[in-house]
Amino acid sequence: MRKVNIIGGGLAGTALAYMLKSRGAVPIIYEASPDVASGASGNDIGIYNPRFSAQLDAEAKFYSDAFFKACSVFEEFGDDVEFNPCGSLSLLNNERKDVRYRKTVDSWGWSKDDMRIVGAREASDMAGIEIPHDALYLPKSGSVSPKKLCQLYSKDIEVNLNHKIKDFSELEGDVTIIACGIGALKFEASENLPLKSVRGQVSFVDQNKLSKNLKLVLNYGGYMAPAKDGVHVVGSTFQPWLSHDDILPEDNLINLDKLFEAIPSIEGDYNVVDSRAAVRTASKNHFPIVGQLGQGLYISVAHGSHGILSSIMAASILADMIVDSDYSAPYELLTALSPNRFSR
Repeated sequence: MRKVNIIGGGLAGTALAYMLKSRGAVPIIYEASPDVASGASGNDIGIYNPRFSAQLDAEAKFYSDAFFKACSVFEEFGDDVEFNPCGSLSLLNNERKDVRYRKTVDSWGWSKDDMRIVGAREASDMAGIEIPHDALYLPKSGSVSPKKLCQLYSKDIEVNLNHKIKDFSELEGDVTIIACGIGALKFEASENLPLKSVRGQVSFVDQNKLSKNLKLVLNYGGYMAPAKDGVHVVGSTFQPWLSHDDILPEDNLINLDKLFEAIPSIEGDYNVVDSRAAVRTASKNHFPIVGQLGQGLYISVAHGSHGILSSIMAASILADMIVDSDYSAPYELLTALSPNRFSR
């Protein structure tokens, strides 16, 4: 069996371990922190939606396929990852989104059972609260626990915690995969990749008489999930100029203001009971970097705000590459993901 070193124990690294193990390889995770999912992958509640685009190009096809692959995996895991396919509404709350989302429906070719535009009245009935805009409805979307996903992905797999890799020569596997986000910049093979940090903070708020009827996920430039044990998650700030994970009280106000602006019917007093900030990694063109860096060396980073979906799709692609399985991904997709795309 082929041994594969995986540097990083977040969604990218643990998803790789899960997919490689399913193909008969022996993955070994090296995580610098005391536990898996210690960074951006450690949210208790995460929203999963594709990254929508007007045309079904290679990047859109990646997210489209990732959505259904992830849904299949999440359904298999079920309650163990707090899988809640409650559905989601992405509001057409400005002209740009209105045009793009309608083109998404026309060009992506999904069944109406999986994606459709609904009017504001129907959206309100679905949501359980008044929605002032038409919306893109995905009945299979919802939420999952990224933290528990990482834990389950890495179940029964060797995980070396508090283990910082300084040089690949200390690793014993046949293949090495860099999956440690912004930490990839410390390795010579990936130090020139255009990676950037993006800080985001989510707010956990008690439900109130206005919000307790919310039945599905709302996306509006931020997001709000139905209450779990009486608490909603509302997020997220987007701050590419910050690289720390300190809690900023003003960010909770930003999250709520964004919610109230998009959905006035839900405006009211909300008690913020907790907050969580984390730093995600993104690429220059906001698309993951996945592929081969050199002989026996691969990478999966820059999954950004759609990492719940893209990490499992990237893991499937790399697992196929590494175990020499048949893979039918179009050349355009592999080129779009490749770390070499920035040197052309």
